[in-house]
Amino acid sequence: MNNMTVLDRELSQNIKIMAQVVGDICHRSTLASATPINLTSNQFTILKVLATGGDFQISDLARLLNISNAAISKNIDRLEHLKLVARRIKPGDRRSLDIILLGEGSRILRDYDKILDKKQELLLEQFSHQEKVHLLDLVKKVVIYTLAGEQDTELICLQCGGSCGEICVIESCKGLCVLPEKKKARQSAEVRQGGPDKGPEVK
Repeated sequence: MNNMTVLDRELSQNIKIMAQVVGDICHRSTLASATPINLTSNQFTILKVLATGGDFQISDLARLLNISNAAISKNIDRLEHLKLVARRIKPGDRRSLDIILLGEGSRILRDYDKILDKKQELLLEQFSHQEKVHLLDLVKKVVIYTLAGEQDTELICLQCGGSCGEICVIESCKGLCVLPEKKKARQSAEVRQGGPDKGPEVK
């Protein structure tokens, strides 16, 4: 086994560890700090998707999360019981129901983002400016090559909600953004307010 193979294996293992830390351990502790409610990963993802303000029905959410309509309905039932979401009759079609995010669901997402931002701020304090520049370049490369063979990035984009602005790696490597109008609206709001737009709270 040559040195390059050893290096590649070590890098691969550490990337897996980093993904698990960010995607599981860090997410779980951040969500626990944002709310005492024990939300599953799918339930939190539903809240993130609904926060984009689009019109989503049970079938739409089931497709995005790649689970059955019955499983989505069960999750929506619990979120509705917790008063985080609500079913609303679709205007012009009384046979269809849209799922909308309620104020308490919006609050959980805002608190989650604030706590996560603080964690990232503390993490980045450990790096010099030059290290941050180098790290950013490497992270972008990891994201770009990871997504190179992936066709469906819609769920990632919906959870982002256009918050990446002009620095979206997915848009630069895929040439797309599933939320172009929302991103423009968010950027305009940030210019007016001098900071990130938290969006209206749905009642």
